[in-house]
Amino acid sequence: MSGPKCVVVAPIAPALIPIALLIGVGALGAVALANLASHYLEQRRLLETFRQQREYLDGLLTRMRGLGIETDALQSTVDVIMHRADDLAKEGKADAAVALVASEIAGIDNQRRAAEDRLERRVADLQRRFHTLPTRAVELRRNAERIETFAKSAIPGDWPAVERERLLARAREARASVSAPPPLAADLSASGVEQLEAAESQLAAAERSLAALQCALEDEINATQKRLMADKLGLGSARTVTLAEFLAKNPRPVAAAAEADEDRVLQKLDGLLAKMAVLQDTGGWADLMRRVETVRAEEDMSRRRTLYESLVLEASRRLKDLRAIEQWLAEVDALLAESAPYAGTAVDAVVAELREVRRAGRITALEPWKQRLAETQQRELARLERERKRRAILESLTELGYETNEGMETALVQAGKLVVRKPGESDYAVEVVANNDLSMLQTAMVRYADSEEMTEQQRLRDHEREEEWCADHARIREKMAARGLSAKFKMQMPAGSHPVRVVKRDQAAPAARAKAKPGLKQGA
Repeated sequence: MSGPKCVVVAPIAPALIPIALLIGVGALGAVALANLASHYLEQRRLLETFRQQREYLDGLLTRMRGLGIETDALQSTVDVIMHRADDLAKEGKADAAVALVASEIAGIDNQRRAAEDRLERRVADLQRRFHTLPTRAVELRRNAERIETFAKSAIPGDWPAVERERLLARAREARASVSAPPPLAADLSASGVEQLEAAESQLAAAERSLAALQCALEDEINATQKRLMADKLGLGSARTVTLAEFLAKNPRPVAAAAEADEDRVLQKLDGLLAKMAVLQDTGGWADLMRRVETVRAEEDMSRRRTLYESLVLEASRRLKDLRAIEQWLAEVDALLAESAPYAGTAVDAVVAELREVRRAGRITALEPWKQRLAETQQRELARLERERKRRAILESLTELGYETNEGMETALVQAGKLVVRKPGESDYAVEVVANNDLSMLQTAMVRYADSEEMTEQQRLRDHEREEEWCADHARIREKMAARGLSAKFKMQMPAGSHPVRVVKRDQAAPAARAKAKPGLKQGA
């Protein structure tokens, strides 16, 4: 079968697969090559998904570190996985890369959720500590004031004025020596946490100091009482009330416990704020936390509870909005991951616009974007497929030593008639006709002569050249297969059943030696 031929060109692997990779695995069968292509595209999609997960996790870890949570082990795990995935991708081990990334994405997602839980618990704890700090400071100042009140009540009125004044002066000094830290804004940044810890340390020291001063004052009152009682023994004076008896009748005042209903509202509000902290930066919920402190200062308990409940409703609404945005962002990221295999094409422009929409963070309908991406991807696939077929045909011909007429590269795309020949060959050429998408190629041998007269010797020569072209045609199909394209016969005429078409020399294209297309490699 060495006469005119018509082949159907179809992709074994998608046009997005790099030519270098396809050539490197050209010895594989069609099924194996198709599997490799599928794995390659899946790998790129998974790597983009993994990159998104890592980007989110990096931000989460940064915030965790700012709040004093240890993250080195998790960060090291992510870095190791990404390094291994990169190495596998560079080595062309698509199967291993896909398996690694697919399994690790699930693992990283679990670690991300665990990290979110840790962050939520940490934020809840810090919120509680921020909320408790002003309450403790107020209680410290009240207890400091009670030292003097306690001294005035505990020192009997019949004691000598000098002793009373001495002990009251000690109480005033103790009260003045205790100071509470200044009020802090509920700031959950790294510097805010440092200020909180410093304030807590200062407050704890003041509380210990106050307790020590209280004990010292009680000991001094007891000692004075014993001394004065010893001085009065045998004098028949009225019995002095002991400090223990006084404390039994006048227990130290205890701060009133918050009402149970208010406590439940506060716990719910703190929980909502902690969940919000995981979904956004401090900008959104810091304002709510400041409002919580303002409500705490409200003295009317009924009004305070109403304001708390209003804040709970607002925080719930914000949390619902944040979760909706989180879901929307996940859908956007899925679109970006699906577009990853098309990097370097016109799809990049649409992806860039979609990234801008994502950065804006405002929920918009994604259906138009899905449709636009799908249409752009289809156009790019068709263009890339056409370009790959064109390059595969040209490169295969060039590697076998054929030269092309000027403009062949554009004529192929425009479904024109092409003429290829080998250097120094002026009598014979091969005509190639392609349809618009290069899915069908028809080839036939032509001979240039001054007349159409046919001799037996010429007939044998025609047959010989057709056989040569038949061998080259088979080799071209092999080279195209190595580039991910199959070429199956649709029509193949036996040698001699169709005479070689003769083209008069005066009707032929100029026989000047054509230049090969720049960038195409010549065959060895």
